[in-house]
Amino acid sequence: MPYTCPKCGAEVEAPIKTWVLAPKGRKGVVIGLFKCPRCGATFRKGIKTQA
Repeated sequence: MPYTCPKCGAEVEAPIKTWVLAPKGRKGVVIGLFKCPRCGATFRKGIKTQA
């Protein structure tokens, strides 16, 4: 699933890094760090919710 750069609108395929952001005892969200190939901007997006 391609993600869109918020600055220039280019599509970014895969994240550079992923991690889980979860409050204690609750479902977490997987966050991805992306780098745009066109403008070089880095941005974070939620990828999926963990069960």
